[in-house]
Amino acid sequence: MIKNIIFDLDGTISKSAHGILNAFEYALEKMGKTYSRDDLYKYIGPPLRESFVKELGEESADKGVDYYRQYYFKKGIFETEIYDGIKDLIENLNSKGYKIFLATSKGEESSEKILDYFGILDYFSYVSGSENNKNTKKKVIDHLLKENNLKSCESIMIGDRSYDIEAANELDIKTIGVTYGYGKKEEFEKASFIANSPYEIINIIEKSK
Repeated sequence: MIKNIIFDLDGTISKSAHGILNAFEYALEKMGKTYSRDDLYKYIGPPLRESFVKELGEESADKGVDYYRQYYFKKGIFETEIYDGIKDLIENLNSKGYKIFLATSKGEESSEKILDYFGILDYFSYVSGSENNKNTKKKVIDHLLKENNLKSCESIMIGDRSYDIEAANELDIKTIGVTYGYGKKEEFEKASFIANSPYEIINIIEKSK
């Protein structure tokens, strides 16, 4: 029986591309790097430093992350919107007694600020982010499970990228891949279920009990 609902943030709850891409552009320009904005979409979802290693190399990655955060925490964090239907979905899940959690490659403090900005922070029992050596999605989710004594068989992960699906699969957690986010269709081949909108998610969860 599913009792615990674990959400990804970017591309699942928040339509966050504008702020993230602006922060990437700011950082890359500061580092004198040429880029195509369209090519930066692939970095929405993965751990931040990992993305800068790919763009700048190991030695320059930390400086790129610093520049990214300069912009993001000043402006980019609020250059975002909540997907239509997400707030209703979370309120519905809460009313039905599900425990709601967040597992994100973002930092915990910034994630909580975004959830609060959307007016949904109080629905989340716990936020697990990428700090403190939790530098992969699997580590972020595993930390959440251990800190809250959650059983994998009673949990389901909802995300828009292959990182979400693969990490949850490795931890024996069922998954819902959402097609309305930033992932491509082929990223959901190993998902337990696929949802084309937030409105489909509650039906999938109720049927998977």
